[in-house]
Parts: sequence; C-alpha cells; structure tokens
Amino acid sequence: MYKIQVYLPPEALCAIRKAIEEAGGGEIGNYKGCMSWWKVRSSWITMDGAHPYNGKIGERTEAEEYILQCRVDEAHLPAVVSAIKKAHPYEEPVVDVVKLDEKSFLPV
Repeated sequence: MYKIQVYLPPEALCAIRKAIEEAGGGEIGNYKGCMSWWKVRSSWITMDGAHPYNGKIGERTEAEEYILQCRVDEAHLPAVVSAIKKAHPYEEPVVDVVKLDEKSFLPV
C-alpha cells in the first residue's frame, strides 16, 4: 500500500480527485474516493525555459494551493500517478509516493 500526496491549485481539485478515483486510487475496503486535502501557502521562483501555470520567469510567486492525499494499492499505483500527471495543470506537478509500513494495517 502507498500514500500519494500531490500539490495542486484549488481550481484543479475536482478534476484530479476524479482522475484518481477513475484510476483506482482512494479505495479502502468497501469505500471509494477516500481522500483528504488542505490549504497551504507555497512559493517558487520560475526559471528560464519554464512555461508556468502561475507566475513569471525570474520572479518569486506565492499562491494558495491544496495538498491532496490518498492511499493506493500497488496494482493501481502506475495508473494513478499517470492520471494525476495527465489531469494536473502544472508543467512540473509535485507528486510524492510513499510506501506504507505493512505493520500499520495489522489489527489492534
């Protein structure tokens, strides 16, 4: 099992949630679409050669973003990462994939 975390602009939330669900992400037992997201404030400096979704070359940009996370099983991982990248409006989306410790799924 893996946890995927992705940074995205607020206006892309619905499209990326849908892409993840359709690719098999966010499923836990008999539940589908299990995801969390929260607002963050991010900054970056766009360098020469970039084609930014937000910001200008050579300038620092600050913007409100969401971090969205969900669980994905190994079988669906490649499809989910691909779906996120396809639906994401950023030139270089930040998609973190973390393998979860199997001990965290043991009954108490």
